[in-house]
Amino acid sequence: MTTEHEATGGTTGPDGGWSAEEARAIERLGNRFAQTGLSRMSARIFAALVISDDGALTAAELCRRLGVSSGTVSTSVQYLTGLGLITRENVPGSRRDLYRVLDDPWPEVFAIRGHWLRDFASSAAEDIGRLDEGTPAAERLATMREFALFVMPKLDDIVHDWRRHRAERARADDPPRP
Repeated sequence: MTTEHEATGGTTGPDGGWSAEEARAIERLGNRFAQTGLSRMSARIFAALVISDDGALTAAELCRRLGVSSGTVSTSVQYLTGLGLITRENVPGSRRDLYRVLDDPWPEVFAIRGHWLRDFASSAAEDIGRLDEGTPAAERLATMREFALFVMPKLDDIVHDWRRHRAERARADDPPRP
């Protein structure tokens, strides 16, 4: 059964896949995302969702367009969903799921990193107490913890400032009507 999304979604080439320019953009963007620590396949899938016209594709579309197995897509979308970069939606009238990139995923990514840094700083404090004081290992871990504590509030501030910026821009782009 062809879903409405598959019948109407995204710019496609003659084979139902990406145009040559889109395919190149996905590979370049995927490589950039992989440099941030995403697995190569998760990075390609994230890039494909970003490049698709409506920011959403089914697992079957991802398999067909990227030439990968359903297991690979399943593992990658589960990981990306866990990171907060994409969401999973039900396709009305179908048993298929639609994976959608968030319009503005970066604040969530930064928030998740901030939570991770908080957890790291807490556990690092415990681990430092387990190490012999003044050893290179204890000093190294203390420096890592200090960095986490230094960065945490800055990440929170960045997310807050970004959301305020977006709200101000939205108000400027949509002036009040008389």
